[in-house]
Amino acid sequence: MGTFNELHFENEFYFQWHITERCNLRCKHCYHDKYDSEGELSSEELLSVLDILDSTAAKWGKFATLSITGGEPLLRLNEIKQISDKIVSKKHIYYFDLLTNGTLLDENALSFLSKSKKLRRVQLSLEGPNSTKNDDIRGHGNFENILSAIASLREYQIPICIMVTLTHDNWEDIPGIVELAVDRGVNYLSFERFIPEGKGKQVKEKILSRDELKSANQLIARLSQEEKRVKMLTYRPLFALCGDAFGAMCSIGTNALTIMHDGTVYPCRRLPIPLGNILSDGLYKIWYDSDLLWEIRNSRNLKGKCNNCELLPVCRGCRAAAYYLNGDYLAEDPQCWK
Repeated sequence: MGTFNELHFENEFYFQWHITERCNLRCKHCYHDKYDSEGELSSEELLSVLDILDSTAAKWGKFATLSITGGEPLLRLNEIKQISDKIVSKKHIYYFDLLTNGTLLDENALSFLSKSKKLRRVQLSLEGPNSTKNDDIRGHGNFENILSAIASLREYQIPICIMVTLTHDNWEDIPGIVELAVDRGVNYLSFERFIPEGKGKQVKEKILSRDELKSANQLIARLSQEEKRVKMLTYRPLFALCGDAFGAMCSIGTNALTIMHDGTVYPCRRLPIPLGNILSDGLYKIWYDSDLLWEIRNSRNLKGKCNNCELLPVCRGCRAAAYYLNGDYLAEDPQCWK
């Protein structure tokens, strides 16, 4: 385990990397709609992806940071070990996070992760402060599994982040989730709004209303100032409406991409429009030849109240929310309360 300073926006290029679509859970709001992982990259191909990430980051004068996820990435523990070992030798890959549902964190996995030199933290998902709320989404017994995973990660001194997908059903539970995180020794809390894609389309009615998101974000912003025992991550569009200390611009077209299990590249996991394949096209062509990315980069193309908003440099709205709720990734963010 290493200690990592925050990278400046201009020095970082972030990759969300799905190494498999396979998963042992079937969460109701999941952004996947199938789990067969057809075309999944081999071990050798995964390591080739690392070579591309490192060499491209070097050419661009940046450091790559990775979130390795799935599906459930620990279904490919042997590949994670190979990836982790190779990352150590890559000068322009700064760190990686592991995003897992926590159910496969056995002694073998924990022992390895605790010795992984470029692992920054492990992220687990939780949907509520009790089993009733959480297990309704993630399945019976999941709440106790998560508490056990948190305890195990603490035992191995691995930093922990809890990610919460905010819906109509759980946003009022934010204080209870924060209290649970503090009591259990969690290091970080991240709150994401629900975007109805994949399997999540079946529960589209759970999406937050504009007023609910406003109340949720303002509550998170206030609690992040008051509660210092857990760090709450507020680097998301619309948090900028809560004050100068919060928010970050939508990363599409600026410093992030998503790589899928078969090498397909998306602008964002929640905007699953293929831009190319990292192994056959390379990152340079994908990044500079995509009409979609150039459209979004030019803020004058944004529509509605996003078009001339003074908060564009620190927000730009969520392009995925615009796409799924308005059918147009250039439309105004439908949940913005400004």
